[in-house]
Amino acid sequence: MIYSTDTLIFLQEQSLRLPSYYSSNRAKFSGFGSKDNFINWYLDQIKNNDCKCHYCKVSILDVRLLLNNGVIHGRSVKGNGLRGPNFEIDRKNPVGQYDVNNCVLSCYYCNNDKSNTFDYATYLNVIGPVRAQIWKVLLDQLRAV
Repeated sequence: MIYSTDTLIFLQEQSLRLPSYYSSNRAKFSGFGSKDNFINWYLDQIKNNDCKCHYCKVSILDVRLLLNNGVIHGRSVKGNGLRGPNFEIDRKNPVGQYDVNNCVLSCYYCNNDKSNTFDYATYLNVIGPVRAQIWKVLLDQLRAV
């Protein structure tokens, strides 16, 4: 599948995807109060952070470009899903609830890597910037072709 790398199309896709995403995870996201609060928070995070991962600062649109060109690969999930082309919700404190104060949007690669292994500050200040360097190398190589 080819993923859009246009900001407006990406935002439209997310607006369509989020209601069912929330409904599938309603119990997990109860800390947001309502579906509308969750969706508004999610879309505001995308807009306020220029479509960038909280940790490595890569644009999800660049992640999609790398996926589209086979430079990186996502991870298949049940059904026809794929982790990689959309933001994931990471809990800064993994034992805390999913809510506005404890959640950030991250790329799949940071979310998967951070998991419960690294604390928030270590990932944000040490590992995220290293991952940013890796993204830069991959994007520079792709654009040089």
